Amino acid sequence: MRKILHIQVLPKLSGVQKVSLEILKSLPNEEYEKWILFSDTIDCGDKEECTRQFEAIGAKVIFSKKMRREICSQDLAATKELYDLFKKEKFDIVHTNSTKPGIIGRIAATMAGVPLVIHTVHGLAFHKFVKFPRWQFYWLCEMFASLFCHKIALVNSYYQKHFKWLKRKPVTIYNGIDFNLLPPHKPHSNKNEEKINILCVGRLDTPKDPLTLLAAARLVIQQHPEAHFTFVGDGELYEQCREYIQKYQLESNVNMTGWLNDVTDYYQTYDIFALSSIYESFGLIFLEAGYYHLPTVATNVEGIPEVVSDGETGLLCNPRDPETLAKNIIYLIEHPEERKRIGDNAYNRVTSLFTSEKMVQAYKKLYEE
Repeated sequence: MRKILHIQVLPKLSGVQKVSLEILKSLPNEEYEKWILFSDTIDCGDKEECTRQFEAIGAKVIFSKKMRREICSQDLAATKELYDLFKKEKFDIVHTNSTKPGIIGRIAATMAGVPLVIHTVHGLAFHKFVKFPRWQFYWLCEMFASLFCHKIALVNSYYQKHFKWLKRKPVTIYNGIDFNLLPPHKPHSNKNEEKINILCVGRLDTPKDPLTLLAAARLVIQQHPEAHFTFVGDGELYEQCREYIQKYQLESNVNMTGWLNDVTDYYQTYDIFALSSIYESFGLIFLEAGYYHLPTVATNVEGIPEVVSDGETGLLCNPRDPETLAKNIIYLIEHPEERKRIGDNAYNRVTSLFTSEKMVQAYKKLYEE
């Protein structure tokens, strides 16, 4: 039996955690002893449900007392904590996910002599919206940590350019969803074509840039007063978003639900999916929206164009461009036949290219090579 540990930060069932859940679920219990580690220093309101779902697939859930999401003085202590864990438990595979655990986790695992250390790059902290000194620091951290693992997986091909110098080239493995677990799509009839519902699902934080989408919503509402926007999610920009809605008196057209584990009812009854990310490595949320035949309006950044085909399964524009974002939403509002065509294309694309079966088979290959 092989002993495998996945390392995450947030004990929350958002995108990267769902990827670990799918991978570990696919591994036979008789062949793998499955563990997952989260940080115990972050209160995100979803810890119990997250723990329950991982335990349900036979994984042992443990928590780090030292690991933080941000770079801080506790990082050396967190590295030592992980090193001690690896030496004690003698894992055969350590699979790190995301930037912070990917840095300290890889270093600690390699120093502890873990036979196979794998890292999945779910996102990079260096991008054009980060100023150069910080950009260079984040780049150096990621490249240094890349020396401390055996294999690197990228969730898009866009990131390949940053790792050209490595002797062992990273492999691109697209994220996937087990669509069989989602409630089936039920086409809804919108009797009032002007009252279009636009859905945004995601963390209300800097990467998702929800204030740009709110600015676009304001422009849309000026032309289509019956349009309605719903933001599902929480985050550090929640209060700023709420204040923006109040400032421009958008309460009757825009509502915020906070974090929800199940968004199915919204997918089933809404008409357009929108997201205004300034950087986005992949976006599992686009797969869920596509499965429910929703056309996407989003930004042309990082991995999004590999998931959302511009003009075919969605409409893309530059980041921080509320005018064009609004223009694309208005186009779909005023052209119901295009909404349907693009939504149907989205369903066909995501269900053929981005399945959990394809994803887990690629990771199993990494584990078994």
